[in-house]
Amino acid sequence: MNESILTFRCYRKKYNFRKLKKYIIIMIIFISIIIPTKVFADTENEIMNNTQEKFNINSFIKEADKYTGDFLEDVNLGDMLNQAIQGKVDNKTLYQKIFKMFGKEITVSLKTLISILVIIVIHGILKSVTDNLENKNISQIIYFVQYILIVTLIMSNFTEIIKIVKNTADDLVGFINVLMPLLLTLMMYTGSIATTSLLEPIILFAINFIANLIKNILIPIVLIIVVFSIISKISEKMQIEKLSKFLKSSVVWVLGIVLTIFVGVVSLEGTLSSSVDGITAKTAKSAVSTIIPVVGKVLGDVVDSVLGCGIILKNAIGLIGVIIVIGICITPIIKIATMCIMYSLASAVVQPIADDKIVKVLDEMGGVFKLLLGILCSLSVMLIVGITLVIKISNSGMMYR
Repeated sequence: MNESILTFRCYRKKYNFRKLKKYIIIMIIFISIIIPTKVFADTENEIMNNTQEKFNINSFIKEADKYTGDFLEDVNLGDMLNQAIQGKVDNKTLYQKIFKMFGKEITVSLKTLISILVIIVIHGILKSVTDNLENKNISQIIYFVQYILIVTLIMSNFTEIIKIVKNTADDLVGFINVLMPLLLTLMMYTGSIATTSLLEPIILFAINFIANLIKNILIPIVLIIVVFSIISKISEKMQIEKLSKFLKSSVVWVLGIVLTIFVGVVSLEGTLSSSVDGITAKTAKSAVSTIIPVVGKVLGDVVDSVLGCGIILKNAIGLIGVIIVIGICITPIIKIATMCIMYSLASAVVQPIADDKIVKVLDEMGGVFKLLLGILCSLSVMLIVGITLVIKISNSGMMYR
């Protein structure tokens, strides 16, 4: 009798324990559903706003406004960032601005072309008059006066373009020094720790190095090329055209090598480190989900949501960065491109009436402006490619998760 009562009590305890265990499991499931809903019930917009406040995005926008220039002067970067987050950037407005600016610069460049044509036409008229005179010194003096006037006009345009290129390079580097720390911090926030630690010193060093290379070495070389081109046309005894061609090709080779090395190193380092970041994040998430039953899985999903908002913000900041880089360099690029067109057109138009030396100077100056255009485009493309690679590499790390 006592044994049966004892057996009944043990069974009852086991039954109660199992029942209690069942209630505990139900409560855990209930809590895992309710608590995350209360704690993490923020909408995507609220999470995004909290992330923006955490990384002080408003301060970045204020700093970036200093580099928008004429092209983006009437654009609100805050509104553009919100549009980029939603994937709704207005491209038509940007295209309209580009075409409008191109028309404006063509009008300005036409004045230079007209000035050159007026000088050459006046010289042609005076030359036809002086050719009938026996004194050839007068004709020679008129030629040198014409040459000096054209060279003065050329050097005025050239010094203006050189100043623009230097200022643009400074603005690009200044903006990248503002953008990259934020972009790389957002990468670290989204789990790309190894990628950030490798790319940050490489990108910042490379950009500042290349900008200094352009300002302190390549632009002075271009100035030497211009001086050689002008001097070689004054006297037939001084022939330094081969040296000018060598310097031009040297500038092109240096730009090509630097751009290739930059893109190659950033791509290689970023690809290797992104796989490490992705695998590390996946392992950490699996560990959390395994160690903390039920709740761990929910927490892992919540963390993914927060990181997803961070990635969206990072991509939007990167897109804004690319647009600002384009905004900084588009005006100088259009200005230099129109100068190239006008000087090449001037050399073709005046060839029937102008001296061969004048035609060659105009043609070579068109080549010099093309060289400056190549320098500025190379720097701009390098920065755009750098920003794009940083975004793409950090996004590819998510694929390993």
